[in-house]
Amino acid sequence: MFADAIDLAGKSAALHVERFTSGLAARSWSLRQTQHRRAHLLVMESRRGTATMRDSTIAFGAPALLWLPCGYEGTLQVEAGAQGYLLTVTDDLLTQTIAGSAEALHLRRTVDRLVLLEDAKASQGFAAMSAASTMLTHELAMPGRGSATLLSAHLLLLCLHLWRAVIAEEPVDDVSRRGDGPRLVGNFLQMVELHYRDGWPIARYAAALGVTDDRLHAHCKRERGISPRAVVHQRLIHEACARLRQLDLPVEQIAYGLGFHDPGYFNRFFRKYQNESPGTYRRRARLSPGRHGPSYAAWP
Repeated sequence: MFADAIDLAGKSAALHVERFTSGLAARSWSLRQTQHRRAHLLVMESRRGTATMRDSTIAFGAPALLWLPCGYEGTLQVEAGAQGYLLTVTDDLLTQTIAGSAEALHLRRTVDRLVLLEDAKASQGFAAMSAASTMLTHELAMPGRGSATLLSAHLLLLCLHLWRAVIAEEPVDDVSRRGDGPRLVGNFLQMVELHYRDGWPIARYAAALGVTDDRLHAHCKRERGISPRAVVHQRLIHEACARLRQLDLPVEQIAYGLGFHDPGYFNRFFRKYQNESPGTYRRRARLSPGRHGPSYAAWP
């Protein structure tokens, strides 16, 4: 057996796709989340494989589609003779790719969940996702004019077919039981993505969505387990941590860029959620990359 460690450091490419083919030995990949959060897609054409994350192991057999959303760490392993594709993509590139789509809200909810589809369940879109993976592999190996657009287009196709495959397996009764909550919260999350730096009060979000503050709060608590205000604050902290790690700008300039007019208030806001000042966080994060990021379990 041999291992291929997927490098998730800050300088690594936003998108990586590889074709693995029949071999005499099993194959494994170590999945790590460091500077950039990444999602992973395994398109399994033959044989069997396992995904080990923390204390749990998922076993699956071809044909299979396995989507691991951003934040998952562990090991992927396939048997000797297995064939298929492995794709890794940063959350930033995913967001950019799906944001302009008419189905952006549905796609965002799909790529934020773990998906495993096998056998007949995987047949919905398997051939299309395998074909898109082939095109991505070729374009990454031999880029040409318009490569960036082609890569985005094929990545979007992958996400669309994954969404189709997922909703084909969802019971209608579950959606009916939850009513408009998931859709309302999805619209709210998309709106937060557009305006979290603008300092909008929750009442303005609610008015833009055509609901009362109380209704937005109730559905956020049901769907996400946190209040709308906490959602906005988590998004700000998410971005603040990323900028502090990645940009060599003064803390004050980062604060202004996030919509804070008072750097002192930004320091207090950051300390409340991270238990340390922005400057201390930056020093610690750069000394130990990947160990001091915020929890993104509730975003978006």
